[in-house]
Amino acid sequence: MTTGVTTDVTTNVTVKWIVDEMEAWAPTSWAEDFDNVGLLLGDTSQVVKKILVALDATESVVQEAISGNYNAIITHHPLTYSPLKRITTCDPIGRKLLLLARHGISLYAAHTNLDKATGGVNDCLAEKLGITNTTPMAKDAINNNIGIGRIGELSNEMTLGELAGYVKNALGLKDIRYSGNLSAKIKKIAMCGGSGMSFWKAARDAKCDVYITGDVKYSDALGVLDAGLCILDITHFSGEDVIIEAIVKRLRKKATECGFKVEIHPTSINGQIFYTI
Repeated sequence: MTTGVTTDVTTNVTVKWIVDEMEAWAPTSWAEDFDNVGLLLGDTSQVVKKILVALDATESVVQEAISGNYNAIITHHPLTYSPLKRITTCDPIGRKLLLLARHGISLYAAHTNLDKATGGVNDCLAEKLGITNTTPMAKDAINNNIGIGRIGELSNEMTLGELAGYVKNALGLKDIRYSGNLSAKIKKIAMCGGSGMSFWKAARDAKCDVYITGDVKYSDALGVLDAGLCILDITHFSGEDVIIEAIVKRLRKKATECGFKVEIHPTSINGQIFYTI
């Protein structure tokens, strides 16, 4: 028995599918004005068999995609934020773009829009650190349900020293920078994955006990300490690396639901660029 309805079913994934799925999760319209998100390189009609997910399109990640026969890379950070007047091999960005184009590899970026999105960078960081009852820290001017950073609570009060050890273990850090009294009691937390010091006053206004972020500058730390907050610097990379597995997991689930055959893998490259000796 037939219903008279013809369904065109395909198991092929295209670049357009990547664009549509990422846009449904974190619309490009949510990105900050300085940002450069969405499909940065590629043909939406191109068939995709393998997708690589990374924080940055570094030389190593691009080579990994080439050697692994990937058709697309999804990154958190855009390869470039500024318009390009020329694309040549003399420039690192131009060299990578030419390599990607030559090997038919599309490039998609979801940055500040994915910072704001539900289930995005900051929600993943909160989950990783066991922080609950979260709300956006710096709310979006148009949509107050989303925003940069999160404010939440620990299930149990800790000292700053205890929290530092807990966060270090949760994120797999060898060490962690802090500012403040290690005996200070911590319950209410503000955090922002990546470089979030420009938002620290929102943490102050919410009367948080500690601000967790990366790229903490000396002059900014002085202001935070004067305001009575403690600081944990988890590095830019470790505050955002949590999103890679989330992207992989989400797109794998969506592909399975649609019956699509596509491999989606996290990069094997360690993107951390700061170390201690």
